[in-house]
Amino acid sequence: MQAIHDILQWGRINSNFDHLEFPGVVPRSFIGPLILSALTYPAKLLSNNQGMFIQVYARTALGLLVVWANSQFRQEIKSIFGQRAAKWYGIFCLTQFHFTFWTSRMLGNTLALAPMLIAQKLWLRTLFARNQYQSERSYSQMTAILAFTCVVLRFDIAVFALAMIASKLACCSWRLIKQTTVIVVISILLSLAVDSYYWQHRWMWPEFHVFWFNSVQGHSSEWGTLPAHYYFTGFIPRLLLGALPFACLGIMRDSRASQLAAYYAASVGVFSMTAHKEWRFIFPAVPLLNLCAALGVSKPYRSAVVRSLVGGAAQVLSAASLAIAVAMTYISSLNYPGGHALALLHEIEPRTGVRVHIDTFAAMTGVTRFGQLRSDWVYDKTEHLDPSQFSRFTHLLTSQPDLYTGYGFETIAVQTGYAGLNVGWPLKESGPLPVTIRQEPLVWIMRQS
Repeated sequence: MQAIHDILQWGRINSNFDHLEFPGVVPRSFIGPLILSALTYPAKLLSNNQGMFIQVYARTALGLLVVWANSQFRQEIKSIFGQRAAKWYGIFCLTQFHFTFWTSRMLGNTLALAPMLIAQKLWLRTLFARNQYQSERSYSQMTAILAFTCVVLRFDIAVFALAMIASKLACCSWRLIKQTTVIVVISILLSLAVDSYYWQHRWMWPEFHVFWFNSVQGHSSEWGTLPAHYYFTGFIPRLLLGALPFACLGIMRDSRASQLAAYYAASVGVFSMTAHKEWRFIFPAVPLLNLCAALGVSKPYRSAVVRSLVGGAAQVLSAASLAIAVAMTYISSLNYPGGHALALLHEIEPRTGVRVHIDTFAAMTGVTRFGQLRSDWVYDKTEHLDPSQFSRFTHLLTSQPDLYTGYGFETIAVQTGYAGLNVGWPLKESGPLPVTIRQEPLVWIMRQS
């Protein structure tokens, strides 16, 4: 998000770019942000450079890109598996929180999701094509897209890419190997040219840098670890919600679903061998598992009673998933106290010449450069400062107010945020619902007295 702002604001690299002014972030390629900046540029012209409008437009552009790619994948499902399967695939996607809410998040995983969905469309065509020519042609196109996506956008996509490529090695040829090698080399050179310039670092290939740091040197575990089984027992059930039992049903009843699931299960198994786990690493598995769920519902049953029971259960669980998704969307809106605190500071402080320091927690919970609305203010995110060094700031956005009360700062406002759920029993002790959302003060706005 910061990269898109800086590209739209300045274009050419300079010391004002966020990653140069406040170094230390994990390097990611600027190629994705450059593409999104081009799509967002009309909003800058139409909005007279109004920051938050441009941010919403940028996220909308990314979301629409993913929606378009998903519609292409769904169209292929319709072509191969039929209208009913395509309908249920769409229902399962729309009623899942993560798949809808996160399609506009400015993450490398989301940027890679659009080409990955197109690659998955081609994968279906490769496996289930009516003739060998179409299968080989789709395989070649899929390999090219996966090669670019892995090299430029997300290196960990390679785990899924290798499984997809291995599924139809009969389509592989020396010509295809040469073609893929050329695409990989061109993608590396493109990343080196663009990212060495924007990162101001010689020979910068961000995805290889991150792979080396996290996987080879083993630093990913510093971000937390989870048991080996957690992708299968924790993340996948949360990602699929009501589609989970039907995905299992589809895998058991349809050989095509079991074939697709086997390759992706192997990929998730590879991810399971790393100690650090995040659901976004296996995000590409969600469309395929939703397809398996759609086949579990749509494949004909001999018994009319069983058919009615399965259809009814699918409707009930989809409705329950939608209710959960709506609730989680509201909860997620409470996860940005930093952004809300910055907006509140703009409302309550009319002065010019303000110098505000934004601590790490505030910066990670909604503060973006699009929200830094005052050109006559200074916004500073420098880390690891001693409290005594904060005398040069007029205001603070902090999650640790006690550190600064002894240095001449006073609290002028507090921003609350999501802090968990309260489960009450009996119901009369927790209001009309047995579960209530707990909000607590998370970001303090402080002013130098």
